[in-house]
Amino acid sequence: MSEAIKKKIKSLESEIRLHQKKYYLENSPTISDRDFDQMFQELIELEKKYPDYVSHNSPTKIVGSDLDNNFEKFKHTIPVLSLDNTYSTQELIDWAVKLSKESIYSFEWKIDGASIVLYYKNGELDKAVTRGTGGVGDDITDNIRTIKNIPLVLSKKMDLIVRGEVYMTFQDFDDFNQLNDGKYANPRNLTSGSIKQKNSSLVSNRPLKIAVYDAYFIIENKMKTHKEIIHFLEKESFPVLGDTQFKTIDNFEKVINEFKKRKEKIGFPTDGLVIKLNDINQRNLLGETSHSPRWARALKFEATLAMTIIEDIDFAIGRTGKLTPRAKVTPVKLLGTTVTYATLHNQDFINEKKIGIGAKVKIAKRGEIIPAVEEVVEEPLSIFTLPDRCPSCDSKLSKKDDSVDFFCLNKICSARIINSLIFFCQRKQMDIEGLGDKMIEFFYNKNIIQSIIDIYDLHNKREAIETLDGLGKKSVTIILEGIEKSKQKDLKLILPSLGFSEIGHKVTEILIESGYDDIDKILSAVKEKNATEKFTNIFGLGEKTIISIINEFSETNNISLIKNLQKRGLNFTATQKPKSSKSIFKDQTWCVTGSFEKFNPRDKAMELVVFYGGRKTSSITSKTTHLLLGEGAGSKLEKANSLGVKIVSEKEFLSILKDAGYTEN
Repeated sequence: MSEAIKKKIKSLESEIRLHQKKYYLENSPTISDRDFDQMFQELIELEKKYPDYVSHNSPTKIVGSDLDNNFEKFKHTIPVLSLDNTYSTQELIDWAVKLSKESIYSFEWKIDGASIVLYYKNGELDKAVTRGTGGVGDDITDNIRTIKNIPLVLSKKMDLIVRGEVYMTFQDFDDFNQLNDGKYANPRNLTSGSIKQKNSSLVSNRPLKIAVYDAYFIIENKMKTHKEIIHFLEKESFPVLGDTQFKTIDNFEKVINEFKKRKEKIGFPTDGLVIKLNDINQRNLLGETSHSPRWARALKFEATLAMTIIEDIDFAIGRTGKLTPRAKVTPVKLLGTTVTYATLHNQDFINEKKIGIGAKVKIAKRGEIIPAVEEVVEEPLSIFTLPDRCPSCDSKLSKKDDSVDFFCLNKICSARIINSLIFFCQRKQMDIEGLGDKMIEFFYNKNIIQSIIDIYDLHNKREAIETLDGLGKKSVTIILEGIEKSKQKDLKLILPSLGFSEIGHKVTEILIESGYDDIDKILSAVKEKNATEKFTNIFGLGEKTIISIINEFSETNNISLIKNLQKRGLNFTATQKPKSSKSIFKDQTWCVTGSFEKFNPRDKAMELVVFYGGRKTSSITSKTTHLLLGEGAGSKLEKANSLGVKIVSEKEFLSILKDAGYTEN
C-alpha cells in the first residue's frame, strides 16, 4: 500500500511538472485550468495524508509557506563575482582587442534585478542563495521555489550550479503596484524586497521571474562554448533571455547600437549589456581577480545624471504614517528642469549609498520623473541617521509587515491627518478647487477642518472663515463651490479618496466590475460568514487586499465616516455610463497590457470597450476573449497565448472602432 501511494505521489509530481512547463514556458497547455487544479489538489491532499513521502521539490512548493524564514548563511562553492564596468564602447572594444582579436563574444542584457545562485543536487533544486558578499549569501530557497518559471527538477540526476537574476517586468510591476495603491518605488526595489520576505506564501503572490545566464558543472564540463551552455539551459527548461547574440570585435559597435535602440521596448529593467568570451577554455586560461572575471565586462548605458551637493536632509510623515526622507540639493538643471530635492527612500538606502549632508552626489530622474540620488562621488563626514520618533507627534516609529520603512502608527498624528485631508482633496482624488496643500494645513491649524466630515460642514462656518487673513468672499466662494461640485463624484472616486489600506483606484474598479457598485453592497458582504470566500472569487484581489477590505469595512470609525458623508450628500453608488447602440464588443471580455500611442492612460481604451457593449477585466482568465496588446507587454501576453485569447494590436483596435463610427479627438 505504502509503495503504491509513494508511486502515485511521484507520478502526480511528474505530470504536474510537465503541465507547468507547457503552461509557463511553452505557452501550450494540453489540459484545462480546471483539470490541472484538480490534479494539483489531489497531490496536496496526498501530501497532507502522507507527509513522509513529500519531496522537498514538490510542485506544491510554488504556493509557499506561511512559516517565517530565518535566512541561514550559505558559503558559495563557486566564486560569485561581480563585473568590471565601462560606460564607453571604445573602452569595451579596447578591452576585447587586448583579450583576443579573433574570438567570438556573447552580448546579453544586464538585467537590473536581484542576483541568485541555484544549486542542484542529483537533478533537484537543493539551494537558492543570494549573492551576498560573493563568498557567503542568504539561503532563500523556499522563496525562490515559488517562482513559477524556474525548473525544480532537471531531466537527469546531475549536480549543477546556475547563476541568474530575479526580476519583474515593468508591466507586472505596474499591475501589482496599482493593486497596492502605488506604494512601491520601482521593479528592482520590489524584487529585492520580495525575495527576502519572511513568508514564502507572500512571495508566491508577487509577479517574480527569473532569467539565467551561466552554468557550472560539478563533474566534467564537456561544453566548449558559452553558446552551448545557453542551449543546454534552454533544453533543461531554464528561462533564458532569447536575444543573446554572438559577435566578433568588428561587429561590436553595430550590435551595441541595436541593443540600445531596443532598450525602451524590452519590458524589463536593464542598465546595460554583459559581454563575455564565448570560448570556455580561453575563459579558464584568463581566470579572474578577487573581484571579477577577466573574460567578461559590463557595458553600462549612461543615464542622464547631474552632479550636485546635498545641502540638507529633511523628512516627513505621510498619510499612511510612513517616514520619507529627501535631500535638499544645490539647484541643478536636469532634463530641462531645475532640481532642488531628490528622494532618499529610507534608512537602508541612505546606509547603502553612504549619504549625508555635504556629500557630492550624482542624481538622475528615474523614469524621467522622480529625481533620485544615484551615486555618492565624495562621501560626507558622517552618514545621516533618521529619527526613531515621529517628527510630528513624537510617537515611537516602527517597521510593519515586510517593509524596510519606518512608520508612525499613531492614527491621530497631526501630520497623518493633514496628509490624509490633502490626499482626499487632490486632483486625482476628489479634486476640490481651492483646497490645496497650504489651505488644508491652514484650516487644520486654525481648528476649522480636522476631518473629512468637516470639509462638508465648512459652509456652516462661512462668515467666520471669510474674516481670516488671506481669505475673502471670493476665495471662500471658490472653496465652497468646489466642495459642492465634489458631491457629483461617485463611488469610483470617493472610495479610493478615503485612503483605506489597499483600497485604491484599481481595487475599487475591480469591486465595481464584480457587482459591488454600491457601498451598501460592500458593507453587507463583509458582514457575511463567507465574506472571505466571496472576495476570493473575484479575480485581481490578492489575499492581503481581501483581508484589508474586510477589516476596513468592519471598522466602526470607517462605517461612521461613510454614513456621515452619505448624510452630507456624497454619492456612494457607481454611476453607470451611457453606452453606444452599436454593441460591437457584445459578449466579449477584454484585458489590456502594455503602453499605447493613442490611449494614454490605457484605461481610455477599456472605457471604449465598455461603451461599445463589452466587458473589461484586470486579469487574463478562461473567460477573457480579447487582449489589447501594447509595447512592453508583461505576463498577461504569455497567459493569453496559453489560453487561446485573441490578441489585438492598437492599430487593429482602432480599425474596429472606426468601423463603428468612432473618431479620434
